[in-house]
Amino acid sequence: MVETSALLTGIAVFSLLMFIFDPWLFPAQPKLDAVRASVLSRERYERLVTAERPWWERLLAPVAARLGTATPALASQVSERDIVRAGFDPATLTPAEIYAAKLVLGAAALGAGLALTPLFEPALIVALPVAFVGYVFPTEYLASMSRRRKAQLLRELPDFLALVRPLSESPGLEMAMSRVADELHPASVGQNLLASQIRSAIAAYGAGVNFYAALADVAAAADLEELDDLAVGLGQARKTGKGVPDVLAEHERSLREAERNRLFGAASTVQPKLAGILAAVYLPMFIVLIVVPLFISTLGRI
Repeated sequence: MVETSALLTGIAVFSLLMFIFDPWLFPAQPKLDAVRASVLSRERYERLVTAERPWWERLLAPVAARLGTATPALASQVSERDIVRAGFDPATLTPAEIYAAKLVLGAAALGAGLALTPLFEPALIVALPVAFVGYVFPTEYLASMSRRRKAQLLRELPDFLALVRPLSESPGLEMAMSRVADELHPASVGQNLLASQIRSAIAAYGAGVNFYAALADVAAAADLEELDDLAVGLGQARKTGKGVPDVLAEHERSLREAERNRLFGAASTVQPKLAGILAAVYLPMFIVLIVVPLFISTLGRI
């Protein structure tokens, strides 16, 4: 029992660590997937892509997939929207697998606590909060990734609009956005998140989807209201005849003002936080070094 619980706990912890730190330890290299897919047969391309996945993912993904398939009701516990906003493909990382990971982490912590109880009596009590943390960690991690991606998109959007605005009249808005996104993507080695999102909207536009609707879909997938407002404003400008550069300039100015206000608001909270830190650091030292000796000396005189 002890060995099984320890093994399950070790596998769960190792999987979580690799899931979190693998992008930093082994950064993805730029690939020409579309070109490779066009010149290879489907079976050979699927084998090639599968072989390029990390070995720990190839080892553990079938287990999670079988567990998710065996219990389809688990899929209703996690929203696909949260997976998409965290930057993952729901077809690769399904909601059932996320909830299965929650159950495995919680059960592994409880099993370890039960197994260690004969050796350490409070082990089960300690395992309860650990199990709760393990249970909520996958969904909280998705929420954290979603917030991080949204903040990155907000930082990148004003600069993107500044680059698109001078080109939006001569070649057209769609061509300007496509050109800027295509230049930013390799220049940032794929790290510019907004460029990749705009490229997906351009691809949908090339497949016959209305460009502003494609931008609105990207905004909904990323929970980015600013991009949705931009799509609505551009669509209205196209109907009313208002200049597209003017719309881009207005949104860029609004975004920069909002970012400036946010920074000012964050700066205004620094002084109270600093005062609290100083009080937490110096107040105990003041009590121990000054107040306590004075109190003891006063008692000695009485």
